[in-house]
Parts: sequence; C-alpha cells; structure tokens
Amino acid sequence: SAAFLGASSVKNRPLIHKARLAAVLLPTTSSSLKGACAIRAKTIRGFAEAKDSLAETDSSGKFVRTPSLFRNKISREEGARFPPAKGRYHLYISHGCPWANRCHAAIRMKRLEKVIGMSVVHPTWQETAPGKDKHIGWTFRDPDDAPVVPVSGVGAIDCKGCVPDTVNGAKTVRELYEIAAVANKASGRGDGDPGPKFSVPVLWDKEEGTIVNNESEEILRMIDSEFSQFEGPGESATPRLYPKDFVSEIEEINSWVYDNINNGVYKCGFAKSQAAYDEAVKNLYKHLDKAEEILSKQRYLCGNRLTEADVRLFMTLVRFDEVYVVYFKCNKKPISAYPHLTNYMRDLFQTPGLGESVDMEHIKRHYFTSHPSLNAYSVIPSGPGVLEDLKQPHNRDTFAHKV
Repeated sequence: SAAFLGASSVKNRPLIHKARLAAVLLPTTSSSLKGACAIRAKTIRGFAEAKDSLAETDSSGKFVRTPSLFRNKISREEGARFPPAKGRYHLYISHGCPWANRCHAAIRMKRLEKVIGMSVVHPTWQETAPGKDKHIGWTFRDPDDAPVVPVSGVGAIDCKGCVPDTVNGAKTVRELYEIAAVANKASGRGDGDPGPKFSVPVLWDKEEGTIVNNESEEILRMIDSEFSQFEGPGESATPRLYPKDFVSEIEEINSWVYDNINNGVYKCGFAKSQAAYDEAVKNLYKHLDKAEEILSKQRYLCGNRLTEADVRLFMTLVRFDEVYVVYFKCNKKPISAYPHLTNYMRDLFQTPGLGESVDMEHIKRHYFTSHPSLNAYSVIPSGPGVLEDLKQPHNRDTFAHKV
C-alpha cells in the first residue's frame, strides 16, 4: 500500500532535514542548502574511515562484524523518548540483506504495513561519496530510474522493486547516518560520529529526524512487542515472536544459530585465509546438522511454537542454495540435501507474511553484483529455483501444534 511505502510523508520533509544540516554545519551566511549537503561529509572529521563488509576482517583473515551503533528503543513506557505511534517511524531495508529481511518479515507477519513506512534500496552497491573515499554501499533509486551499472563496471541492474527515501530525500543510506549524527550532536546526544559502517536495517524517527536503531535483533523485537494496538485485521491472531515464556530457549538457540549459521556463512565467504575459512565452514555444517536433528523431532526450533529464532534461521536458509553454496563457498552440502530443513523451510515460507517478504531477484542481484573481488564480471547464476520448491506441500503440521 501507499502508506507502507511511505508515500504519505510530508513532501517538504527532505528540505527540513537539509536545513537542519545547514544550520549545524555552516555559518549563518551560507548561501544555499546545496552547498550544505555538498560539504556535509567533509565537515565530519576525526572519525573512523567508512568501510563495507569486506573490510571487516582481522589480522588472521577472519570476518569480524562491526557492532551496530544506534541502540535506542521504541517503548510503551510512560515518558519514553520513542513511543509507538502510527506513521511516526520508517524502516529502511534491502531485500538482499538477511538482517533487514527479518525486520520486513516481522512487519508483514504482524500486519503493520500501514503503520511503519518502508524504503527499499537498490540491490547492487554503488559508490556513496565519489571523490571523498572509495566506500561502496546502499543507494536509493526510483523504480522508473535507468538501470544501475555495478561497481565492477559490467552489466546493468534495473530498479524494479526499489522504493526511494520519501522521508529525507536521501540518495544513500550513508546520508541517513550522517543526518542522524548531526541531529544527535545538535541535541547533545552524540559527538557527530556517523560510524564507519552504513548498514541496513535502519529504523528512523520522523519526529526527531534521527535513527532510533540499526540493530536488526532489537528492531524485530520492537516490531513484535510495541505495536500490537496498531495491527491490521486478519483471519487469525498474529504470532508473538519473542514470548516471555520462551526467552531463555530463544536466546540459547540464537546464540549458536547467529554465530555459526547466520554469521557463519559470511565467515566462510569473506574469509581471507584458508585457516579462517576451514574453521568457519566446519562450524557452519556442524550446526546445520544440529538444526536438522532438532527439526526431525519438532516443528520449530523452540518446540511447537513459531518464534523469532525460526525467522532468523529461515533468512539464511532461504539464501543458502541460491547464493551461499556458490558465492560463499558453502558447497559441502546444500540445504536441499537436508530433508527436515527443507520441509521446515516450506512450512515457514508458507506462513502468512513470511514468504511474502522474500524477493529472490533482489537477493541474488545484491550478492552477485556488489563485491567485484568475489565476482569480477557480476554474472548472476540462473538456478536452482528455491522459491518454487518452497511452494510445495509440507507435513510439518503433523507435529503437535501449540498456538
């Protein structure tokens, strides 16, 4: 819907945010907002150099993910800085990113499409500050824009499925971090550092003009717990993805799924030494085997109740055979060779809201065209057609089901 895509945003809001930037960054004699935007990045000095995921490796060649910087919470508690409200918040995502995809899924599963707006970046990374540094990352496009040439210089990727930034008028996700850093410094809540990494998801507050949170786990839980009064109508109750009586079990499962599977595929794909890769791939398949064993006995990871642990695992599994087997060298065994994981994926894909959040075209276009050092010619493999398989019947409901 138009509301879901943020089309109802105030049209002049991008100008308002640029004016705020001009007031903070420039003398009062500044002649134009255009000048303010042009020097914005140059004005923020003394902070860590911008970097992308491929730069997140240590001296041994291991991939080490940078922690998220913005960690505020939306809360129903009285006096909360960020209370839940319809139309106040906007989510910036990439369909390609599994971390952002889990938040998009939560919005659909909780039927909050008309409550939280959303913008979708172009799937292939581009330079975010040409002439300033070599950082490549997420950019916004209108679906009718001309195709984008990957940073490899080869090919052209159309803009189908993109949703521009209707809140700030930003052209890159990097700009959002810079806008938020300046706004936070002006209000005495920060030092003006936008951070070295400009990731999605980003949960934005239109009222303060800043980032609330960029940690997917926390965004997912806020969507799950703080907006229940705004959920849209449906044939059945929406799932509670982080129920209090399952917290300890969810946290235990998340700990090994995140480190060894969600992040584990990246440890394989971005490893810069044989030893780092060997360790990562061993741990990946050890824990895929563990998940297969658990799911041979019960419908979901936490017994017979769907939780966030399932959503988080699913986002890696659905990308595995299409991307990670080839691109991240996770080729010891595809998910299709795991009968219980495959059937489990079908069950989850057919869960209302979850399957609809998956855009495999964007997923494959992102991975295979964004890292020239891994795929110099931006060639995108044609198979194997995982989503068609996930539409097939499953028998996971033969397990006792508890709502």
